[in-house]
Amino acid sequence: MNGALQGRQRGAIRRGLSRLGVAAALLALPALLAPAGWPGASSARAEDARAGQAQETRRTPTLRNEVHAKLADVQKAAEAGDFATAERLLAALQAGFSGKRALNSYELANVHNFYAYIYYSQQKHPEAIRAYEKVLAQPGLPGAMETGTRYSLAQLYVATADWKRAAAMLESWFRIAEEPAPEAWMLLAQTNYQIGEYDRALGNIDKGMAEARRRGMAPKENWYLLARMVSYDKGDLRRTASVLEALARQWPRKDYFVQLSAIHGELKDEPRQLAAMEVAYLAGWLGEERELVNMAYLYLGADMPWKAARVLEQGMEAGKVEAGAKNLELIGIALRQARENRRAIVYLERAAALAGDAEMWARLANLQLDEDASEQAVEAARKALAMGGGRRPDHTQVVLGMALYNLGRYDEARAAFTEAGHDPRSEQVATQWLHFLQTEIARAAQLAQEL
Repeated sequence: MNGALQGRQRGAIRRGLSRLGVAAALLALPALLAPAGWPGASSARAEDARAGQAQETRRTPTLRNEVHAKLADVQKAAEAGDFATAERLLAALQAGFSGKRALNSYELANVHNFYAYIYYSQQKHPEAIRAYEKVLAQPGLPGAMETGTRYSLAQLYVATADWKRAAAMLESWFRIAEEPAPEAWMLLAQTNYQIGEYDRALGNIDKGMAEARRRGMAPKENWYLLARMVSYDKGDLRRTASVLEALARQWPRKDYFVQLSAIHGELKDEPRQLAAMEVAYLAGWLGEERELVNMAYLYLGADMPWKAARVLEQGMEAGKVEAGAKNLELIGIALRQARENRRAIVYLERAAALAGDAEMWARLANLQLDEDASEQAVEAARKALAMGGGRRPDHTQVVLGMALYNLGRYDEARAAFTEAGHDPRSEQVATQWLHFLQTEIARAAQLAQEL
């Protein structure tokens, strides 16, 4: 039973993880905002001021007023969603400045920046990536523009599942960014997870969580989901359990308790395994047959057979558990362990009748014999023997012989014990019964003579 239960619960973890998928369980890609540095300043010095005092001031060419005015027209068209006009204006801008009037590096950076935004807005991610790469290729970028571009480019690498380049770009961004937000650490964790750098990913998550606490922010659910995935794929079950406990406390729902139960099962922590699943059961979250059967197995494993039987009985009454042979037999087994043998017999009879299984009839005969239901035991034993006798036909013959003896049918009992004695495993007990029967037959004959 334990092996079947563990197999089911490992499946619960995998189903939970795959159901969420990478995008949902990790991080939704944040929408790119306006290009890194809309043309709202006339010089690189203004850009540097916005980047913060700690950002190194760079020698950057100025943005000429006439170029600024044309870029403002591009901005207006782009914000209105007229991307064709915006592209046409950018092409005209580049064509209109040549020779001594050619666009300087900062002006070119703004042009490519606008192209990136236009392409991204149309979901043309490869084109947007190339445009942002051209921005970074320009020398002397203002600090704010470089940091914004690197982060946007990293996001686009994530959107196109180019995880290695995303990780490298984010690492370069972290070297120049001031006080990175928790979300940035999570994005880096996501990229490291995707390239198999699990330890780095967990370190990124820890730093993101710490930064959130420093800012007085509550950690987000999807951060824990990412931590859960990384921990589980790394094989760190104890950390997986810890993450799931946090999820279950802060966002209580069925999946978290079911998966937590499964993880504790893999850790061989049966009390916590049961406790987590029982919370889900008592909350009314377990509605599928396999879940209720798992709950019953957990109760059986914890020596709570009566609860196991009630889970299945109530499930059948509610139409959630099929009244099939296996489930009926499981209820019978649970009731027998709970020492409610007469109720157990009812379920085992139904199970045996449905299954037509020799072993099931043999077990039923044994239980009926224990409950002094000898007539029924004879019938069940003979049905079992007609199907082969189960795993131990010799033992079934012994049960049949004992039931027949109880009914005073000594000749039939002798035949059953004789057949059982042909198997070395039952030879001794069969011989003892045959001697006993001979004695009883002689005693009965003596009594008859005296009367």
